[in-house]
Amino acid sequence: MGNKRKSLVIVVMAVLLCLSMVLAACDDGNQQTPGTPAYDGPYEIRITAIGSTTIRAGSTVQLRSSVTGTTNKDVTYSSSDESIATVSDRGVVTGLKAGEVTITVSLVIEPLCRATIDITVEQAVTPTSITIDSVDAVQWAGQTLQLNATVTPDEAYAIVNWTSDNEDVATVDENGLVTFIEEGEVGITATSAMDATVSDNVIFRVKRGFFRNDLGSPYWDISTQADDENPHVTISIDESQAGYHSLYLSNVSGTRYYVEGYFEIKEQVTAWTWQGVGIGSGLSDTSTRYGMFSPRVEGQGNTYNKFIVKDLPNETWPAITTRSQIWGLNGLDNVDWENGKVKFGLLRDENTYYYLVNDVLMYVDKSTVYDGIATMPIFLAVDLNVEVTDYSVVTDDTSLDNMLEEARFNQLLYATNSEIVDITDGTYTFRTNNVLSKDNAAKSIGDTAMLVGDFEVEFDINNMSCNSAHNTAFTGLSLNLTRYESADNVETFIFGTSANQEGAQGIAGMYSWNFQKSFDDPDAPYDWLESTTPVANPGGSHHIKVTRTIENNIATFRMYIDGNEVVFDKLLYDWSTMTSRYTGAYTLWLAGEYAAGQITNLQIRSNL
Repeated sequence: MGNKRKSLVIVVMAVLLCLSMVLAACDDGNQQTPGTPAYDGPYEIRITAIGSTTIRAGSTVQLRSSVTGTTNKDVTYSSSDESIATVSDRGVVTGLKAGEVTITVSLVIEPLCRATIDITVEQAVTPTSITIDSVDAVQWAGQTLQLNATVTPDEAYAIVNWTSDNEDVATVDENGLVTFIEEGEVGITATSAMDATVSDNVIFRVKRGFFRNDLGSPYWDISTQADDENPHVTISIDESQAGYHSLYLSNVSGTRYYVEGYFEIKEQVTAWTWQGVGIGSGLSDTSTRYGMFSPRVEGQGNTYNKFIVKDLPNETWPAITTRSQIWGLNGLDNVDWENGKVKFGLLRDENTYYYLVNDVLMYVDKSTVYDGIATMPIFLAVDLNVEVTDYSVVTDDTSLDNMLEEARFNQLLYATNSEIVDITDGTYTFRTNNVLSKDNAAKSIGDTAMLVGDFEVEFDINNMSCNSAHNTAFTGLSLNLTRYESADNVETFIFGTSANQEGAQGIAGMYSWNFQKSFDDPDAPYDWLESTTPVANPGGSHHIKVTRTIENNIATFRMYIDGNEVVFDKLLYDWSTMTSRYTGAYTLWLAGEYAAGQITNLQIRSNL
């Protein structure tokens, strides 16, 4: 019986000894380097192999370490014989030749806390062939390409050496990552590190391209982007591949650049309202802001060409998307995309972005989304098959400064209907007095006429003619302020005649109303105030001034006509006042509500 107990003790001790060799911990009998003291502290480190601890030369095994007793878990790895096996800083062991090696993992904050594991490297089979995976023979300067080599048989020595025969054209690193540098021809070779007679080679023709092949949608065909006779790129998708498809420009990244291209729309893939083409600026497909021309197409239920600015990601419909929408106006409905190409341009000048369609300034976005951050220009197509030609980019500061001096980049407002609204040298002429203000307007081109903080707006009214047959709400020339973060809310300051007061002419009013409704819709106003006493002759020339001041998070408006402050004493509600809790930004537009006339000498002073 005593001998059985002794045998049992011996067996248990042997099992525990084996476990300690496979799963070592720095505080329970860990192997120590000769001459170093044993660690007896609060930390513990263990090391295991994900897979077998016996590998062939040329193959790898991943080690995993676990640390307890501290939140600082940084470790270092080392090999007892790097001629047999090496270990990376991520714990990947690579066998080099037959033999045995000990891998040690040490805690950075306490190097004496360590654990070891033994790795056996067996002799590998000599490879019989190497095959570099198939890739496009034409590549583009400035881009990278990851090559992969397959070694046969499966149990053969898997390590290969990568080399380039023309490093002026392309270089390759030890992992097969090729960097294309300049136009020309280059051969990249993968050679067995065990037998130099076993290799494979691929030849690349490197061109100077305009677009990248390593970012964006894979559905863009850029193989003809540098064609000698007809450089172009195309995208051809079906309905199952519908959506946003980006195309990044090559070697262009900064805070100032201009890029343009001509988009020929070949086919609509869906009937969604907001399919289109355009140009954006961003960092990736999850961080981009872009402007888009959206053509009227069959099945949409509307007859307008449209423009919009959108963000990626775009899980919601943010304020920028709401306020940037233009339906048919600013020349959009004159864009004949069915019989020609659409020219789209984007100029980024630090935090100001100018979007152009057929050289017409369509929208200006003053945004700090990428304040001080270099972005890439991006061409895009959404649910359309497209060919893009005549693409170009400008990056030098002198050329960009000269462009910004051009009149098209300095336009403040655009005419909603150029047939009835004329904008010439700062004079805004409203030719007819039988149209709603929304359709008889000169509107801010995006953020060009943006008002923030305390502000003043002044202008002159001349030759106003109100439509006497219009007997709903107010008739006259107006200054309209659209809330920047809620574009359906408008504050209007108007001079003319009112149907709210019998026979009232030459009076002033302030209206807060919903832009989705007509100004004369009885359900449109949230609130209004009017003067009961005439403030001026509606047929003469008058100077209008509107101010906003903010104090204690309350905005107070005032309106002056010919230097006299208007007293608003007819109120929609007893509590109606010239104050608002909205203290955010506005964009400005001028209009005639069933009124003709001229507005001149417009002056804007913002953020006073």
